[in-house]
Amino acid sequence: MTSMSTQSGLLPTGLSDVLYPDAKIQAKTIEKLLDVFSNFGYLRVKPPLVEYEETLLSDGPGIVLKDSTFRIMDPLSQKMMALRSDVTAQISRIASTRLPHLPRPLRLSYSGDVLRVKGDSFNMERQKTQVGAELIGSKSAFVDAEVILICLEALKSININRMTLDLNLPFLREYFLSSLSDSMKEEINEAIDRKDQKILKSLKFDNSETLIQFMECTGDDLHATKYLSRLKLDGKLTQIRDHFLKVINIIKRNKKSIKIFVDPLENKGFKYHTGLTFTVFSELLKGEIAKGGRYKTLSNETATGCTIYTEKIYNKSNPKIKNELVYIPYLNMDEAESIIKKGYNIVFGSNSRVDFNKEALELKCNYILKNKIITKIKHLIR
Repeated sequence: MTSMSTQSGLLPTGLSDVLYPDAKIQAKTIEKLLDVFSNFGYLRVKPPLVEYEETLLSDGPGIVLKDSTFRIMDPLSQKMMALRSDVTAQISRIASTRLPHLPRPLRLSYSGDVLRVKGDSFNMERQKTQVGAELIGSKSAFVDAEVILICLEALKSININRMTLDLNLPFLREYFLSSLSDSMKEEINEAIDRKDQKILKSLKFDNSETLIQFMECTGDDLHATKYLSRLKLDGKLTQIRDHFLKVINIIKRNKKSIKIFVDPLENKGFKYHTGLTFTVFSELLKGEIAKGGRYKTLSNETATGCTIYTEKIYNKSNPKIKNELVYIPYLNMDEAESIIKKGYNIVFGSNSRVDFNKEALELKCNYILKNKIITKIKHLIR
């Protein structure tokens, strides 16, 4: 019996059942996050779990998801289908093909499970739940700042505190290194990752001095803004720097307590982004809890979005669920509804000749309805 039970309950690596109370905590957390996005005018959408491979993995964010995506054969159309590994690609498709008639900027929010070929170093789960928001069709410092600030507001709503915001410009690497050979790019990128200025100074390539100057701006926002402001730049780099500084200024004006760390050349995890990017951390949690930035949609519109990694925040956002269960020994819907309106949850007894107090305790009830009065269980136990 035990052996059969164990085998029938076996799940693939990285997949797991979510039981009570975790399932309830997760659902409440997701709704709180989505409520914040809704409060700021983000329209909720719900894309399907599976799409045709050629659609899901096409241009835009989807093009970089191929290695992390499961494929299956559709028995009806005989075409290959893909199980989404990231919802952003679907939001890009929806904005481009289903909602092109709506005025821009278009604000959309979503939640949904994704399935990946493998987990990451911080979480080996392959099925995750993403919650996020995308602002599509507008490009400015205010747009970048809005998405970041609303992401922080959403996390605050579920009691995530002591947050740090990392800001980056990952596209700068390609901007500086586009004319170099692949081997040279690899060597320079490794040096940037290690923050090794000595190696960079020994390598001779165009823009090396400016690249090193951007690297020297790495640090907290006071250090970064001071050094970025002093850089002597021209043309496009001046616009990029000024935009970056403006976003930082807007965020600090609105969230004075937020810690900001700036690393202009960091590009880890930003595969399809074309502008400013950000990552949110908390001193109370391991690893990144939210990520986002600017990118191009399927129809080449500018968009800025954020994704919250909910699997990393459930336990912190809701330490425990208040258990206010009232045991009703008999089946009576009118009395049950009356008790529920008072803020309790109820559970009916088995409606047979049993020890009601004992059954109530077995069902994890705090209270029992006796003579139409809600009474704490402990008062009834000798």
